[in-house]
Amino acid sequence: MARLPAEVVRDGLKVYAERGIFQEFRETQGRHGKTRFEFRLLDDPVTVELAERDHTLVIRNMLRQVPAAMYADLQQFLAALFDHELPPHRRLDRRSADARFVRRRGQVSLVVKVKHSRYGYAVEKLVSLMGWVRTHLQQGHPTYLWEVAGESDG
Repeated sequence: MARLPAEVVRDGLKVYAERGIFQEFRETQGRHGKTRFEFRLLDDPVTVELAERDHTLVIRNMLRQVPAAMYADLQQFLAALFDHELPPHRRLDRRSADARFVRRRGQVSLVVKVKHSRYGYAVEKLVSLMGWVRTHLQQGHPTYLWEVAGESDG
């Protein structure tokens, strides 16, 4: 019997919690049949919202106060992750999941559209994307991290 998407997402995220990457992992029921998975990553609260009807995983307001130029750079960065020349562990496969950023009032959310019920793959890549975006910001937008995210420069 096939596992329900919420089970796959929960189990996939739990692995990271059990390894100590996430803290304070919990699951709640959101509005309109959505399931929310909440945890802390590097002292920041993160909520992953699963919308089974839409086949999406969303991190709402993953980044705040994002200027237009930085958003454009993030879009280019994300598009480059679909390049078939990248090794499989460093790329996204559109046959299994698609990913996009959405910017509203300066807040940027990450939306992963799951294809062919590949929720396990989508969870793995969602977590990878959180790290890849952070590394990209450290390399290309350190001032943003200092001024907006409150990280030290040391």
